[in-house]
Amino acid sequence: MRGKSIKLYIMSEKEKNLKTAELSNWTGKAYIGQRKHVQVFQNFEELTAPGIYFLISEIEDSYQKKIYIGEADEVNKRIADQFKSKDWWSDVVIFISKDTNLTKSHVRYLEKDLFEVARRSQTSIKISNSNNPPGSKLPLSDCDDMKDFSDNIIFVLSHLGILDFTKAQALEGQKNNEMKQEETIFYLSVPGVKGEQSRQAKLIIIENRYRLLSGSFIRKEHVNSFSSHNYVKLRKQLEAEGYFKFSDNDSFFELTKDIDFTAPSAAAAIVRNSSMNGRKEWKLKNGISLDEYESRDDVH
Repeated sequence: MRGKSIKLYIMSEKEKNLKTAELSNWTGKAYIGQRKHVQVFQNFEELTAPGIYFLISEIEDSYQKKIYIGEADEVNKRIADQFKSKDWWSDVVIFISKDTNLTKSHVRYLEKDLFEVARRSQTSIKISNSNNPPGSKLPLSDCDDMKDFSDNIIFVLSHLGILDFTKAQALEGQKNNEMKQEETIFYLSVPGVKGEQSRQAKLIIIENRYRLLSGSFIRKEHVNSFSSHNYVKLRKQLEAEGYFKFSDNDSFFELTKDIDFTAPSAAAAIVRNSSMNGRKEWKLKNGISLDEYESRDDVH
């Protein structure tokens, strides 16, 4: 993907931490603020239009952020309603169109699309929406436009460090893709109980993410020293949401679908049920560690 310029406008000292963000050659615009700015949002005429919004909060002792994704005809009024009905969020990001071309159908389409992307980012995002958004039916040309709009939303959120919310491209039909070739798969030995032969977990690098591949073996045994680690909550969440299934051996689970991580150590911790340096432990079949592989000039 080509580079893009993000234009940030920081509002007055009176409205500290309130800003807008725009991309070159994009009709979209983001308003980035906090709960305390809800009343200020009511003064912006741009925000009386249809828009998509994210309510965000940090989760204590977790690497995830809790979010709610919504849409509204008059997005500033909806944010005011959410201020009254939801007390958990601390930050908010609103996206509108500068040319007022977004309709109710458009933002409903965006809401569903972004919800699906967030759902694939389980390791960094916890969605608080109680229901799956219904979306909307649009002409093919509008669908393509909204896909571009959604991609730009994700770009802004990711590159401003607001949400670790990068669209993961499906690998269907790409079995011969170089990312899945044997020489680019990293392996991690997964020990079982004493006397049991170890199994392996598999990982690839894709789109600046570390993807733990379905079929990887996951250690069942809980390690006491890992019980207070931040990744314990995430592991329990993944297990509860059906990411693990029983394998042919009582010492291991088997991963049912790919999971993307922002750090290789996080993937290793989920696999091994213990804290470790994933950059050193994930290795190619020839023994080269992930750290050594990424430091090579020909990788960049």
